[in-house]
Amino acid sequence: MKPWSVPLVTALLIATSVSPASLAAAGSYDGSRPLLCAVDLIMECDSYGRCERHLPDLSAPKFIRVDVAGKTLTGDGNQKIPLGTVTHMDGQLILQGGENGRSWSATISEDSGRMAAALIDNDYTFSLFGACAIP
Repeated sequence: MKPWSVPLVTALLIATSVSPASLAAAGSYDGSRPLLCAVDLIMECDSYGRCERHLPDLSAPKFIRVDVAGKTLTGDGNQKIPLGTVTHMDGQLILQGGENGRSWSATISEDSGRMAAALIDNDYTFSLFGACAIP
């Protein structure tokens, strides 16, 4: 298992507090307003197909701030990474980018705010699942 200090993982996730009830009480998730996405499950897989399920804990921050207008994601310590592409397709907000030789992609349902994201390196991937709210 790779440490949670992997720069891209750290940059994508932000530790803050939001109640689960506020995640369900949001509006349109089309990126026209900033989003706060909570990660509730992380799957880590290596290049041999071995996967481990992780629940976010103190060693793995739980939130991602998405600013489509500003084309950034904000991570721990207000570390920002640029959004490479933003696409709307079939009711999904699709975000993609890369940094430090790694790529990432996220899909957010514009109706429900459900999120799935992937962080990709040559030797491993992280799949993140959660929900977004309009703070």
